[in-house]
Amino acid sequence: MKKTNLLALNYNEMKILEAPEPKEVLLPLWGFEDKKDRQKIKEGTPVITGEQIIPGVFSTVTGTIKGIEPLFPVNTAAGNGNGSVTAVRIEVSEREELSPMVKHEPDFLEKEPVELLEKLNHANLGFCEDVETIKDVDTVIVSAVDTDPVQWVSQQVLREDKDMVIEGLRLVQHLTSAQQVVLVVPEPLGHLVQDAVNAEKPIKLYPVKPLYPNGLPEILVRDMANIYNLDNHLFLTVEKLAASVRALKEGQPFVYKVVSITDKEGSTNYRVRIGTLLKDLLALKECFLKEDDKVIIGGPIRGYTCFNTDIPITGDVDSIYVQHWDSGEVIHYWNNQCMNCGRCVRVCPVDLDINLISRYSEFSLFEKCHEMGVMVCIECGLCAYHCPSGRSLVQFIRLAKNQKMENM
Repeated sequence: MKKTNLLALNYNEMKILEAPEPKEVLLPLWGFEDKKDRQKIKEGTPVITGEQIIPGVFSTVTGTIKGIEPLFPVNTAAGNGNGSVTAVRIEVSEREELSPMVKHEPDFLEKEPVELLEKLNHANLGFCEDVETIKDVDTVIVSAVDTDPVQWVSQQVLREDKDMVIEGLRLVQHLTSAQQVVLVVPEPLGHLVQDAVNAEKPIKLYPVKPLYPNGLPEILVRDMANIYNLDNHLFLTVEKLAASVRALKEGQPFVYKVVSITDKEGSTNYRVRIGTLLKDLLALKECFLKEDDKVIIGGPIRGYTCFNTDIPITGDVDSIYVQHWDSGEVIHYWNNQCMNCGRCVRVCPVDLDINLISRYSEFSLFEKCHEMGVMVCIECGLCAYHCPSGRSLVQFIRLAKNQKMENM
């Protein structure tokens, strides 16, 4: 895939294949407290699917804990390759048992919102931290637009689970009492749901052009603000919405994630158990890495380079992009001097002086970066994509942001 073609979002039907169940999973324990939580997580302890391991972390499989270990995450904002988190490794049993806390509600629209929110929290699908917060939502935005050019997750979920997505729109309207629920779709796919959405009020359809970065939440909210009241809005993906309906109707917790994998042989969508190791998923596609090949988690524009494939697929991973050295696909970024051409400034969707911010960050003048609004950056990657000097502009921005957060 050539760099010059990356900004055009592709909308081709790509069926979701079911990945085999893993033999073991690795689950990050966000918020792990060493002394207190180590007493709960012991080697040999059995767990079942949907069971809470520590607050906010649920088991995605039924099996036996093999141990806890450090994990160097690269695919989440909490990790970014800086430091490590604690993870639990679980050996998967042949027979699955679902947590009794995850109960199905076929007639969920007849239940009270408080009860449904509690059930969704037990299914690892919490929308908000508390009930009062979700009551204040005026507008719910549900997006079926993928956020990177090599992702086919949201659009394919819309194709294959269209009826469940429509049910999900009714669900969020019931949970929030929102005045408007907006389904965002890429223009080429609007016809799939237009009739169904028109029949539902106050649900509305918002088509967007298939061009990056139109699918990013920050861009959508900015562009929609002139049409809708977005003072108190809730943003969801169609995948999470469909999973919420499935949890209520079938008692299935959020344990599967659709992931697009792209390499020189093409792209494939897999529905994979959360916690499956990246190396196992690559082997399933018969994508065997060689020296100097590059693995990117999250897509070529916004993603993070991965240096270890013994890491898990988490609930926020939408795509894996493999660049092969022998095919001339690997894109390099060099910290050459800025030429002051202004291309990064012209393409910035939030109007930042990226050329100055990156240089301030490069020389550790992080307070200057803050004064110039670095925290407003949405990390879309357009600046680095257009930079003729090949500067690591997004990395400079992330460095400045991290330094500011650490000093707060």
